[in-house]
Amino acid sequence: MNVVDDTSQKLGASATTSDDQPTFLSVIIETHPEAWATIKDQITFKQAIQALLVFINGHIALNNSNKVCVIASHDNGGTFLYPRRDHHSATTAGRRKSSVTISDPSSTGNGLDAAQREAEISAKYGIAHAQSMYRQFRDVDESVYRAIGELMEKTPEENDTGGDKPKKKRNASLSGALSLALTYINKVSMVSEDVRLKSRVLIISVMDDMASQYIPTMNCIFAAQKQRIPIDVCKLGGTTSFLQQACDSTNGIFMKIRHAHGLVQYLLSAYSVEPTLRPHINLSTQRDVDFRAACFITKNVVDIGFVCSVCLCIMSVILPTGDCPMCGTKFGQDVIDRMLRKPYVLEPKKKKKKQKLDSATPTPASPALNSVG
Repeated sequence: MNVVDDTSQKLGASATTSDDQPTFLSVIIETHPEAWATIKDQITFKQAIQALLVFINGHIALNNSNKVCVIASHDNGGTFLYPRRDHHSATTAGRRKSSVTISDPSSTGNGLDAAQREAEISAKYGIAHAQSMYRQFRDVDESVYRAIGELMEKTPEENDTGGDKPKKKRNASLSGALSLALTYINKVSMVSEDVRLKSRVLIISVMDDMASQYIPTMNCIFAAQKQRIPIDVCKLGGTTSFLQQACDSTNGIFMKIRHAHGLVQYLLSAYSVEPTLRPHINLSTQRDVDFRAACFITKNVVDIGFVCSVCLCIMSVILPTGDCPMCGTKFGQDVIDRMLRKPYVLEPKKKKKKQKLDSATPTPASPALNSVG
């Protein structure tokens, strides 16, 4: 029958198409408290985390082989929220500890059973229906809530200087979190060589651009572009030009969310679409992309500047030493004079006055004076 009807062969061939390839989603969320305080009237940090977990669980539910990692862009670097190094060991240790306390009454501990432990987890991390939740969903939710709690507990201690000393201003480093995400994607792709993963990055951003992060951010953008990893940006607050360039260079989606309370709808409708299906769907696009760069010396975004022909360093000012701050190339004095020369404004040429044309009506001639002889 298989010779007559090859339906089974077609079904078997279609089961291994590229559409069934698993997807690796790397989520980066900025967790700086001061930035979230500016948009608390639109959405709180807790509500954003809940919406993000719904989106992540939906991504996992689409394919059992889909993978995900969550990274927090916090003070001066990135931190893994999921997966964590101690997540598997802590889970295993917790099971062993609970089994010991139940089997040995003389051992120290509360002797909580599994139901009480699940109730504690639900109350502590705000996870509804933790007992009946799908195991992978619960692992992600527990890990993210626990890691964020530890992260926020450390933040006040680090920022509290005490006394009359001014508090040290700390800014989130998005480039560190982005490089961490790309590194982890490369690691996972090398481990799973038998199954090719389609990777992409989603950034939940609430902060303005940091001009000092221009160089490392652009390096990450070029690395993602080379690996064909699209970068999607969900902008909840602040202004950015670097992330616009990231989406434009990697064929990602950039959306400035105006109604942040509907974050779940935005994530599930726009950002859940696979990159292979995006050419067939009408998605939000950027009309105007800000391609301005940042000066390597002043760290400010500039409209007009100088570019070193050796290392492509962007400068808005020339150093007194007359050399490049990156590669040390010595500029000639004639080149420096030409760069520092102010533009010469030419005076507008005076327009010649047009002569009046003779009118068609002849003017009466003045009477001639006759000499009297």
